Amino acid sequence: MDASKKQREPVTFKSLAELKRFIRPGVEFKTVSHANHADMVGLTRVVTTAQTVGFYSKIKDQPEHPFSTCNHGKGFYTDFGKAGNYIFDGTTVKVKDSRKQDRGVIYELEFYDREQIMEETMMDRKMVNFIKEQYPPGTRIRLNSMDDPWHPIPAGMEGEVDFVDDEGQIFMKWDNGRTLPLAPGEDSFTVLPPKLTTLKLYMPLTADLYERNEYGEFDDSSTLLEGRELRGYQDQITAALVKNRMPEEAERGLMHWYHKPDSVNTKVHSAVFTVDNRGGELWGVAECRVAGELSDTEMDTLKEFITGQASDGWCEGFEQREIVVDDCELHIHFWNSDEWSIQTEQELFSPKPAEGLPELCFSTLPGTGELICIKRGESGYYHSDWNTNDPTHNRELADYNNGRLGVTQEQRLAMECGSMHGLSQF
Repeated sequence: MDASKKQREPVTFKSLAELKRFIRPGVEFKTVSHANHADMVGLTRVVTTAQTVGFYSKIKDQPEHPFSTCNHGKGFYTDFGKAGNYIFDGTTVKVKDSRKQDRGVIYELEFYDREQIMEETMMDRKMVNFIKEQYPPGTRIRLNSMDDPWHPIPAGMEGEVDFVDDEGQIFMKWDNGRTLPLAPGEDSFTVLPPKLTTLKLYMPLTADLYERNEYGEFDDSSTLLEGRELRGYQDQITAALVKNRMPEEAERGLMHWYHKPDSVNTKVHSAVFTVDNRGGELWGVAECRVAGELSDTEMDTLKEFITGQASDGWCEGFEQREIVVDDCELHIHFWNSDEWSIQTEQELFSPKPAEGLPELCFSTLPGTGELICIKRGESGYYHSDWNTNDPTHNRELADYNNGRLGVTQEQRLAMECGSMHGLSQF
């Protein structure tokens, strides 16, 4: 038997959320009953545009039908409304009339799997892939206008792309909290330059200090200074680094010398060498301005490039230029062969929770006796769903649950200390 002639069975739904996930362009459905539009009953409609708050549909194989041409050719609009307005009765979706006190059923629908996508909704796969390439997740967009007469996003609103679906709709995370998608070719919007964030890559800093001898000449031998001894020279080193930058590095810094046409070149807008006083030591820093987030592979590529500039590139020339301080000369080294490393701020300075502590333990808040949860590696606490109004009972619950988890009293006390006084206390 021809597949097109097979009797199709309607789909069963249990919730509005399930129905929303199902509705996409090309989905077919029939009106089983309608209190206001008896002329709709029995007609097969096809979803043309799906949004988070509703959808448009046209009459199947009848492009000139009044229900197909309404709303400026977009078709008949159906608002999802609230979940309380729905009754899911097997394969029948019943919708209540929210405008009437008795809230009786105003219409009933049956939905079917996509069998035929109408010509108006069909989008070339190449075009969909092009849209996905043009608007990757995180792309910032400002809305100019939206072709939605019921629940439009206000013009001027900004947001970022969440994902592009297989129909070419651009699903958004708007700054006002809404998620209404954009329809390319229908809605007008402007792509904004990506927001830049600062990424700091830290490396050990050393220097050779040359002092004058009794003859007023610089000695051939030097004194090696490390991060702690270099704290007092931060301003002089910073000024020398800025002075050493070349005119062609004005916009992108070190990235001017990055010649690979890859994603790192696209995402890393600029990178410059500077210094930073952290933990009582002066560190060498590659300060990068980055659009979006770097993948692990991209981060490794950037670190490799910065390492080359620190050892044999930019910093090789810088270390040969003396910095005069207090009738002495400093020669700064961003790279050395002894236990050298390059790490992000998080990798280098984030406290490491002690080994041997559990992932989770229970406790009670001093003063109130509220039952709480403490997670390893996190400051603060979480409210427990098992909390009662009895502090004594809460303590018993904490001891009981800790016993089930194998958490000792010493481990609980350690996690309480870390939660209240900082992760370094772990």
